[in-house]
Amino acid sequence: SFRAYLINAEGLILDTVTSHDGILWVKNHAFEETLNKNIGHWLNDYQAIPIIASGMITSKNGWLETPYLSLPSSIDGFADGLTTFNLSSGHSVCFITGASLVGTNEIPDIMRGEETQIIGALSEINNSDQKQIMLLPGTHSKWVVTENDIINKFMTFMTGEIFALLKDHSILGTLIEAPQDEISTGFLKGLKYRIKSDSSLLQQLFSARTLVLFDQLSTSEIADYLSGLLIGEEIKSSKDQFDLDENTTVYIIGGEALSQRYGTAFRELEIKYTSAPNDVVALGHYQIAKKAGILK
Repeated sequence: SFRAYLINAEGLILDTVTSHDGILWVKNHAFEETLNKNIGHWLNDYQAIPIIASGMITSKNGWLETPYLSLPSSIDGFADGLTTFNLSSGHSVCFITGASLVGTNEIPDIMRGEETQIIGALSEINNSDQKQIMLLPGTHSKWVVTENDIINKFMTFMTGEIFALLKDHSILGTLIEAPQDEISTGFLKGLKYRIKSDSSLLQQLFSARTLVLFDQLSTSEIADYLSGLLIGEEIKSSKDQFDLDENTTVYIIGGEALSQRYGTAFRELEIKYTSAPNDVVALGHYQIAKKAGILK
């Protein structure tokens, strides 16, 4: 998706634009034309306005690939690492780099876009000098540790993508009946089964079929049951990796629907949590632009 925010010098959001013009929908590398189509009216109204961009627009499939910034790092590293690209209109775009970390077993991990949300969230958190656990749920969920306004480490879980594959491209999905808008009891069934069990997730996933065949799970609960199993696996692994306990508060940065789902899981597991404001990515852009000195 394409999302843009018009922000004044004090950090107030004046206007927003959203469209389906994400990088996969832009043909023939026509990124400048796409930018003008969506926010050309802003560029005409504010001739000297700086533009700052983050996310997959800086990937191999995006407008301009930027190198990954090695973590740990504070906002200074991202402000210093901006890549500037001049447009034919006379404006310029400053691209925020993604971040990388060599994690367990020397395996690299990466993020693009989440670093900006994290920086925006840190600007909103009191006592951000203390250790913070952040969760950015999605196709590739990120669990992040920050301290003293520094992003120290993170881990990626392919929870959302695996859920979509199981639901749409596996035998488990053939029996699925569209669930209601509300989260069904199937979610907590899957969550509890995964959290309390030491058996393999691969073995447990097949229960989404057998429980239905033996009338212990309804077809409208299958999707939520799978979601519960996968989110349960994610939280179970994160509790071990990030030492989650009764004194920890997880800071969720995500859309309302996913945040609600993880919130349901955290309440069930007696894990404290809070949610970031919806405009946290805009806050991140503003903070990085301010730190880099590109605000006029």
